[in-house]
Amino acid sequence: DNAADWFYHLPAGAITDWNTMRTQFESRFKPAEDVHALLAQISQIKKDPSEPMREFVARFNRLINKIP
Repeated sequence: DNAADWFYHLPAGAITDWNTMRTQFESRFKPAEDVHALLAQISQIKKDPSEPMREFVARFNRLINKIP
């Protein structure tokens, strides 16, 4: 399947906003090795001693939000 075929064969109303589109597209087409690399990054994330907690949490959340 290519992306255009996938998109045109979605049921009517399946995509209601950009986040839904992105999530469904990435879960269908994002290579599994990218997801595994992302999960490895998340499992190994550490807060730098001089890093404010708020910045660490923001950095962590950016990684989490990349998970399809």
